[in-house]
Amino acid sequence: SAAFCLLARRAAGDYGSWQSAHATFYGGGDASGTMGEACGYGNLYSTGYGTNTAALSTALFNDGAACGSCYELRCQDVSSSCLPGSITITATNLCPPNYALPNDDGGWCNPPRAHFDMAEPAYLQIGIYRAGIVAVAYRR
Repeated sequence: SAAFCLLARRAAGDYGSWQSAHATFYGGGDASGTMGEACGYGNLYSTGYGTNTAALSTALFNDGAACGSCYELRCQDVSSSCLPGSITITATNLCPPNYALPNDDGGWCNPPRAHFDMAEPAYLQIGIYRAGIVAVAYRR
């Protein structure tokens, strides 16, 4: 849950180095389209995960080993596409690759790309809706 991620961040002290990735969103304004899925958490509201969640690209998902991991994300271009600040999300799903599209034009979750397909309410805390995809920095 979000509370667990916050406690884990405080306990860790040094949160790790920032790395580059991109983020998009899915699941609708209430995140109802993000329920269940690859990590098997079911209803993310009733299990305590809420809407600060994301599906991870194949490279980050690591065959499910990343399920439940917490990541801090911040948008990289605080101009027209980004909002200031950061958000901590929990990995709850896999963002499947789409090999029919190139990595830089729709195949956002294709290996070896690091990508977060965030629940819409989480994405809107760091990115502007009309941008659709934003560059982010993340750390676990």
